[in-house]
Amino acid sequence: MSSTDKRALSSEDLLQIALNLMERLTTAPNASVDAASFARDASISPRQMDEVIELLQGVADERSGAHIALDYQDGAITLSGDAGRLDPVRLSPAESLALRRTLTACNISDDVRERVEAALCTGPDAGDLGEAGKTMGGDRLLGGFYPVISEAIAIGARLSIDYRAGEEPGPSARLVDPKLIEVSGDAAYLVAWNVEKDAQRSYRLDRIARAEITDDSVERHDFSPYSAAESLRAHGEDAALRFASREDLAMRDWEGIHWDTACERDGRGVAIHVSYTSESWLFSQIVAAAGSITIEGPESLKQRFSAWARSLL
Repeated sequence: MSSTDKRALSSEDLLQIALNLMERLTTAPNASVDAASFARDASISPRQMDEVIELLQGVADERSGAHIALDYQDGAITLSGDAGRLDPVRLSPAESLALRRTLTACNISDDVRERVEAALCTGPDAGDLGEAGKTMGGDRLLGGFYPVISEAIAIGARLSIDYRAGEEPGPSARLVDPKLIEVSGDAAYLVAWNVEKDAQRSYRLDRIARAEITDDSVERHDFSPYSAAESLRAHGEDAALRFASREDLAMRDWEGIHWDTACERDGRGVAIHVSYTSESWLFSQIVAAAGSITIEGPESLKQRFSAWARSLL
């Protein structure tokens, strides 16, 4: 195994390399670059080059919906069409503030954040947002231990983790046999067998505070498959929402919507229950709906939403 194969790419590394590749393709003659040269410049292996290309091929153009078309053959990577081409963009002051908050909340490194802000943001800096809002595990989706967890799954090794469940004040130790990682809504989960409880459990990656591979191999367990919606109901929080109309509700494709709870409110919209794993995601959806979604309960959620909304002003 080469030295570059040993350096696992974080989600941030992968994103930055993918952006660098798109920038080079956009400016290159005939929109084509030599794959070996780019991999050497980026200090990645051929296998990791494949990961970067796979990531880009799954991205769709925001305006047209067209997927980025990359042709990878005979040692060359070629961009076809305009989907994914990098055009100069400047954000409004409000959009710049939102981007700065997101970059800080996701633990993006200072040098990457500074380059992104310099290229896109307008208006005054929002200032140091500190540690508030950062997850204990690093990346908002994958946490800080995705490479270790992925390796344990690949080699069939038992994991020792520190995990904070939603109701716990701090993380506590678990010994688990990892099975797979699944993404449900805007959260990612480790599906594993809890050795002490002798039962299947799911652990949000961004709530894992420590992950170490042990010397023991996993044992064989009977894992039960379940859908993303079932996962949200099992692990998420419940919110009672009211949509202004049946049409407003039909526009949403959220996995956590409990369609069987929908109830017409005599001209006052549709009440329905929704499972969620991220309050910031839920609050952002409500704000983006511009008044067509309101929180009916629980009361504590309404209070936290009010506090969150005031913090944006």
